[in-house]
Amino acid sequence: MILIKKVGAITALALALSVPGAVAAETTAPLNTLTAHEQEVINFQNSIAAFRTAQIARQAAIRPLADARQAAVAAANAAFTTAIATVTTQEGRDALVKTRKDAIAAAHATFKAAVDALGAAPTKPAKPTKPTKPAKTEKAPKSGN
Repeated sequence: MILIKKVGAITALALALSVPGAVAAETTAPLNTLTAHEQEVINFQNSIAAFRTAQIARQAAIRPLADARQAAVAAANAAFTTAIATVTTQEGRDALVKTRKDAIAAAHATFKAAVDALGAAPTKPAKPTKPTKPAKTEKAPKSGN
């Protein structure tokens, strides 16, 4: 029993004496340093997240504009379909076709102008450059001893 207490006390003393030196050595060096390439990768990932967020926001802004354009095209097509049933002359039919084409073109132009007013689309960030590999040193030829 006394032997176990002595071994335990010696072990505790050895740990107590060795730990402060090890802790002091660890605290002087930074725990987590990043290389320049690692930092570039982190920055790239953050910029990709920002790009995706901007892209989603832009698509959310475009969706109502696209729906309005589609509704205008559908209305022009419906008006054409109902009016064409009553037309008996070629000139009347040509006028209806032109009216429909003009309405669809106006819907597309309005949509394009509204999208252009939103500004430029977000640009995808450039990938970080890979670090250059160190040049291989050539081995000296073996001597034939």
